[in-house]
Amino acid sequence: MRELTRITAIGSCRISTPFKSAPASYPVINNTDRIYGYTHSSAEALQQIKFLQSDFTPAPELLPLLMPNTDHEALAAKTHITSDIYFVELSSAKELEIDGVQVQLNYLTRHFADFFSETTRARDFWRLVDGKQEAAKQAYLDAQESFRSLDQTDREILRRLTRKMTTPASLQQDMREIRERLPNVVFVTHCNALTNTNTPIASRSAYIEMVNEVAQDLGVPCFDPTVSMQAFGQHAALSDPNSSLSHYVPEFGDFLFDGLFSRYIAPTDNQSVLSASDAISKAVELYQDRTPIVSISPKIGGVAFITGSLGAGGAERQMTRLAVEMQLGQSDGSASVNGPIEVYVSNLSTERDRDFFLPVLQDAKIPVSTISSLPSLATDNDSLPPRLKHLLPFLPPQTTEAIHRLAPHLARTRPEVAYIWQDGAVLTAALAALVADVPRIVISLRGMPPDMRPEMMREGYFDLYLALAETPGVTFSANTHAGADAYARWLGLPQDSIHVVHNAADTICATGCESDTARWREFETSTADSDFTFGGVFRFDQNKRPMMWLEFVAAALVVHPQSRFILVGDGAGFDAAKNYAEELGIAHRCLFTGKSKNVGYWLSKMDALGLLSRLEGLPNVLIEAQLSGIPVISTPAGGAAEAFLPNQTGFLLGSTENPQLAEFLRFYIALSGDQKRRAQMGRNACAFAGQSFAMETILPQTLELLSDTTRPAELPKSVAFA
Repeated sequence: MRELTRITAIGSCRISTPFKSAPASYPVINNTDRIYGYTHSSAEALQQIKFLQSDFTPAPELLPLLMPNTDHEALAAKTHITSDIYFVELSSAKELEIDGVQVQLNYLTRHFADFFSETTRARDFWRLVDGKQEAAKQAYLDAQESFRSLDQTDREILRRLTRKMTTPASLQQDMREIRERLPNVVFVTHCNALTNTNTPIASRSAYIEMVNEVAQDLGVPCFDPTVSMQAFGQHAALSDPNSSLSHYVPEFGDFLFDGLFSRYIAPTDNQSVLSASDAISKAVELYQDRTPIVSISPKIGGVAFITGSLGAGGAERQMTRLAVEMQLGQSDGSASVNGPIEVYVSNLSTERDRDFFLPVLQDAKIPVSTISSLPSLATDNDSLPPRLKHLLPFLPPQTTEAIHRLAPHLARTRPEVAYIWQDGAVLTAALAALVADVPRIVISLRGMPPDMRPEMMREGYFDLYLALAETPGVTFSANTHAGADAYARWLGLPQDSIHVVHNAADTICATGCESDTARWREFETSTADSDFTFGGVFRFDQNKRPMMWLEFVAAALVVHPQSRFILVGDGAGFDAAKNYAEELGIAHRCLFTGKSKNVGYWLSKMDALGLLSRLEGLPNVLIEAQLSGIPVISTPAGGAAEAFLPNQTGFLLGSTENPQLAEFLRFYIALSGDQKRRAQMGRNACAFAGQSFAMETILPQTLELLSDTTRPAELPKSVAFA
């Protein structure tokens, strides 16, 4: 039986170089048969794998751009024996393509050294290779003497060259095929190094985040070397710490391989290797004998809000509202929080719209920090318990980063409460808050638990929550009774152990911008016969069922031909939904607004609203619709039934999994055909939502939760929930 593990690295010199020297120190065979060169993008990596498996043969004229200085015939004659494990580095979103073949940038610029030697010419050329300016590109090339001096083959290569950027969808497709082609694969990202202004490179940071997210969605391991680089020291780890921040010194390469070997290559029966789930639960258990310092002040001494991003989601909106209200209380003298209010996020990428609510917080003068931009104290671990230091290599990368960056910051600013929103942020920051000795940690659970949303499940959630449940000073909360009950069931906790505080809603502003009003006037004119406007506000994804929504309203248009429809939102399925409306023959009765910051304006144009979600927390849109005085129709997903009064302010469909068209039409006819009843339900809706979900109602409940006054004194620490 072979004792050595056969390994293969696919990527840049960052990963290939340490693999070359590994066999001298580790029981491994570095299998490089049919590896033709370095790769950077997911498309390049997939192409290399296809070559390994004899599913790709490049055209002869492209060989210098893929495998220069290589005996092509000898390489093609080799057979790649399948390795035990593959490490695929994905470090760039730039894809250079010639007739469907990925070529390498470094090899390209080297092959055409004269053409690219002139900076202005190179810059102007790259601006034209997006595949959308072919005529301009050809005219530009023909005008360049250095191009005309090339032979015919090379001229054709430059003519056919295009450049594009990897998208989340294309990345997921590439990574899925890589996973399917390789028996055992670990993806490796670039390192998220900081520039001399102590900020990450934005494009690199966004791509690393995208690779990590897709890997999590696909359920495949992904190694981010950033935390290892921080532990080693960035200036010590990089050979170019003041320029491209891209190349590793040999010692750091060896350090990285040691981590890869311990985590992924070493035999699974090696007791020194822990799963991330075991490691994080063991780390939290170290704090189960802690005695949080309880303030005797009636006011809360500072709140640190922690979440994944400030994207355009319901949880992010709710968190932002509460933070702003607490800040306003300090301004007008009614504060229940007398310490600083700050917000910490994992991702503020503008490219992926993760900063949607950032301007709201900035206007309120609330400090917002990304965890990765906080100064790292990775080299100063003296304050950490020895057993925690032992566990650090096995923790999820985002957890380790928060320990090194967020924990020292919290220890210095000393908030009384760490208010952590949503599962991903809990995995990132809960342990860091314990390390920082934050007295109270409030976990805000939103929606349904991960066991009901398999696509959201991450290794470690279950064990982490069970460990936190036994930790003094930790409080669990949810925004619906349905969500609280579901989390309690999943974790095996008492049914009433998770405190419920519903979402708060703002007064709805019905003002629209100039483009909104122009679009409405045009749509109103084209549907002048309409006497009933039915709307939807949702993200166009599978959970919200936009296709079913369109099918239902298409049937509704038959029973009430004077209907028209407004759909507010965007998402991956937006274009497909617009095309489906065309297929259904209802596009002329539908207005697709796209994403809007003026949702209240569009609600003011509706007579009723429909929501057909599979999964929900407490749907803000149902509350906002009622505040706008319009009744609703909804599936009973999650806490939807808690958001309105069935038969009084709206209608509740009987099934979440299989909404019935006949039932929907019955409710639709009741609203569209009886204006008097609809008006009464709208008045009821406005009164109910205004009373039940007003900030004046929800903020005191939230402050009570944060101040821990809801926990009975006689409860043991194992039931330390509110």
